[in-house]
This record gives sequence, C-alpha cells and structure tokens, in this order.
Amino acid sequence: MNMTGGPIEVEQLAKLNERGNDDLFICCASFEERCLSSLSKLDKNYRANFGIIFVIEEPANQKQVNHNLYRIQSELSTRASKGIFVISSQRDQPMDGINQLKKIWQHCQPKNPQQPFITLDISGFTKIYLLEILRHLVVEQELSIPRLLHTTQNYLPTKLTKGVVQITTIPHFYGDISLDKQTVLVLLLGFEPDRALAVWKHFNPAKTIALITDPPRFGNLNYVKYARENNDYLLSQPSVEVRTVPADHPHAVRTALEAVYHETKDSFNMAIGPFGTKPQVVGVFLFCQEHPKVQVVYSFPVTYTRSYMQRKPGPTMLLPVG
Repeated sequence: MNMTGGPIEVEQLAKLNERGNDDLFICCASFEERCLSSLSKLDKNYRANFGIIFVIEEPANQKQVNHNLYRIQSELSTRASKGIFVISSQRDQPMDGINQLKKIWQHCQPKNPQQPFITLDISGFTKIYLLEILRHLVVEQELSIPRLLHTTQNYLPTKLTKGVVQITTIPHFYGDISLDKQTVLVLLLGFEPDRALAVWKHFNPAKTIALITDPPRFGNLNYVKYARENNDYLLSQPSVEVRTVPADHPHAVRTALEAVYHETKDSFNMAIGPFGTKPQVVGVFLFCQEHPKVQVVYSFPVTYTRSYMQRKPGPTMLLPVG
C-alpha cells in the first residue's frame, strides 16, 4: 500500500484484497482500551485468512490485558477464516515475541509475498515492539510495509509514566558508532520526561535535537504547551535545539530526521530516542531503513501513571506510509 498524504480518520475499513480474503490482521492486546477500537471499524464483509494477536504481559494490569484479549479473540474469530495465533511475551523481551512469530510464519505467511494484504494495528504495541515487528515484516520477510492503523487517545496534560528501570539499545537498531565522533542525540518528546531525560543523561551528547509534536492533533494547542512544560529542564539546556514534527505523519518525521542526519553525518554519530507518538516511531523505522548506522535507544518506565490508565480512545487513523 502506498499513501504519502496526511493521516485519514477511519470510520469503516474494507479489505485490501478485492478478490478474496486479506492475508493477515495483526494487532496487540494491551491494558489500553484503544487496542479494541480498530476491530470495531472493520466492514461487515472484512475477512482475513489469519489473525495474529500479540499480548504484552503486564503483571500490574493483567486482568485488563486478559479482558481485552478475550474481546479481540471473540471479534477476530468471526473475521479470520483460517485461525488465530496468540503470541505472549514480556514488555522488555520483544525478541521473544518476534521469535514466536518466526515459528508460526510458515503457517500464516501471505499467499503472494509480492503482493501481501496485511493490516497492522499499532495501537497496543509498545514502541520497541513496533520497531521490531516492522523490521521482521519489511526486512526479514522482504514485504512491503503493511497498512497501518493507529487509534489515538484523548488528551490529558500529565505524565504518562514514572521513573526509569533500564536504558538499552533496541535489538537490530544498534547502529554503527564511530569512536572518533561525538554524538548528536535526537529525542522525540511528549509526556514521558523521565525516560527522555534518562537517555539524555546517559549519552551526555555534544548536541541534542528535541522534536516536539506540532501541530498537535485536532488543533489542541495545549498539547504543545504541556509537552514543553513536561520537558522544561531538558529543553532549557544550552546544547538542546528544538524543532517540530507532526503527530501522525511518518514521512514528515523521516524527513525531519534526514535533515538532522545530513547536517551532522560528517562530524557526529546519530542516536534517536523515540518518546513521542507511535506514528512518529514508524517514521523512525522508515528513516533507519535508509540509514542503518544510526542507533535507536530506549528506556523502560518503572510504572504507568493513573492519568495514563484513565485515557479513553480517540479516533482511529489510517497512517500515510509507502
């Protein structure tokens, strides 16, 4: 699927394959209510051969995860004509989930790899899982990027997470770091200042580019105000330059990253910390496809805030990809 315009709000989603069932519908059951939304948008005639449900284990919220998994299974059972696969793994072990996908792939892979019909709902995935599943499909299986759905959440001007338990380089996004160069760190920022700040302190970069979401979704200017306030300490540092990227346009994010890369590639290693929106992470993936020497770094939160747990689903968007 090729679409490089803006995101499109989805009211009803038809099949990609006009002559039969789609190949795969892939989604993730999380504790968030929005992981259910895309299924409610499917056209009454939508069918796929297989459904694949990732489950990210959350001990503190497992009851809600299991509830959402049950609802997704119930809906997909009427849509997936040949069966459903459930893949369960821990939040900090994305490769466990991907390895399970590899084991079942021969049973559910697209009939025609040259023209796959795959829909991937990214709403319930963590950012690190999202990067790894896109890599598996596009790099390892050499498929075109799937149709991507993302359900937004309503806006609350508070932090999403608290604390940091681990800082790591994302598997397969280690990059190729030269010891003769300093580092430029690109941070996509939102409402997780602890995680972004921890990565910044860990790298102690010579130069930092902070990408703030602007314009915000649905014209909510308070989003920009609170995103800046949440990250005020980081943004006040003399080595930090602020730029903007849209919330739901992966290609625009890729273009912004390209600009940084071409400005700094001769003198700096480049590392990226994706702490903005999930569609922005898709832009990070598109960029890294062309620049494998760039490193992607991540920090895991200690816990989610009460505010995060109270957020309700917003519109479901069809993302521009290609």
